[in-house]
Amino acid sequence: MVFVVLLLAVVFGVLSAVLAAAETAVMLLPPGRVHRLVEAERRGSLQLEALAARPYRVRAVSALVSAFAFGAVAMLGLEAGALVNSTLDPAWELTAALLGVLLMFALAQTLPRALAVANPEDLALEAAPMAQALVPALYPFAKLLAAPFAWIIRMAGGERPSSPWATAAEYRAVDTDEGTEREEAEEALLEAVSDFAEKVVREIMVPRTDMKSLPDTARAADAVALIDKTGFSRLPVYHESTDDIRGVLYAKDLLVALAAGKADSPIIALARAPYYVPESKPIEELLAEMRTTTHIAIVADEYGGTAGMVTLEDLIEEIVGEISDEYDREETLLVDLGDGRFRVDARLPVDDLNELFGTEIDIDADSVGGLFTELAGKIPSPGESVEIEGLRLTATDLQGTRIRQLTVEPAATSEDEGATHA
Repeated sequence: MVFVVLLLAVVFGVLSAVLAAAETAVMLLPPGRVHRLVEAERRGSLQLEALAARPYRVRAVSALVSAFAFGAVAMLGLEAGALVNSTLDPAWELTAALLGVLLMFALAQTLPRALAVANPEDLALEAAPMAQALVPALYPFAKLLAAPFAWIIRMAGGERPSSPWATAAEYRAVDTDEGTEREEAEEALLEAVSDFAEKVVREIMVPRTDMKSLPDTARAADAVALIDKTGFSRLPVYHESTDDIRGVLYAKDLLVALAAGKADSPIIALARAPYYVPESKPIEELLAEMRTTTHIAIVADEYGGTAGMVTLEDLIEEIVGEISDEYDREETLLVDLGDGRFRVDARLPVDDLNELFGTEIDIDADSVGGLFTELAGKIPSPGESVEIEGLRLTATDLQGTRIRQLTVEPAATSEDEGATHA
């Protein structure tokens, strides 16, 4: 009998330790981190993702197995106490049972949880496969045991989730609609954060051709006129060409100069030193730098020229979406023309085009205009088309050698014999 109880205590103790570690790690790891582990194809990440999707089940099964473990070790203590003291003195048995419970608490609860707090990612990946095998099998039993109490709470008119293992998100989201909306918003934000970590400056910068800048010979009045026209509060200042940015003029500095009667001063004297970054710099690193240095950076290409510029607002918009104020001009990059046809600004990201049409275009181009030029292999003429993955792209508006607008439509809807196929 003692051997059977000992075996049960060991088995339940090990399972309790694994579930305690998994529960703690699941509660500590943010969803975005779990998602990145899955993308990296780490062993155990899929099981971890399944556990993180329903954390209340992990908590329920962990509590159930812990109860079995403590019960088994208490029985073992009683049996051991009876063997040591043949007179069956209750004090011996209770002391042995208490020591067993304390030992179980230390080894099967405190230790694995402490290890999970110290290194939640690695321990979660190790514990997830076994935990995922146990949770689906034992959760129905845990739910059955809790059913009477949940029923009593509902009968008493409780508005909050009646499950004793409800998570914080379930507790806050009393009604289904609110919970669904919050979940969708959280998923969108997590996806944006995940994408943010993978992007570089070139993908989000304002290209040089779209930059609003001033020559270093301009006067304060010229700067005021451009600021009033564009609504921008920071303007690059160049010498001879935008490949040679000498500074950045801040509207605040200009206002101070005007107040001091320096309206005729060259703006280069008011400009601050430019902050340069390479095109290939991860935007995650740039965000950390711009929080403590400047709110605008000039992007340098591989030849030392100016590729474009990026602002702190551009970086934040990659996570939270477009930010508009009373000075922003609304820009429409996409117009639905009906019948599956769209008028597209050449600056529209290729990723957005893929999302719109469900395609998987993977070409070394960040914008739709760049995609067109890459496929055509030359500077296009108005009306020229290219095709890729069942889409036909037609250049409709050019400014010099630069594409400004295109029409995108399913290739099957148009029969242009002069099209270039990709």
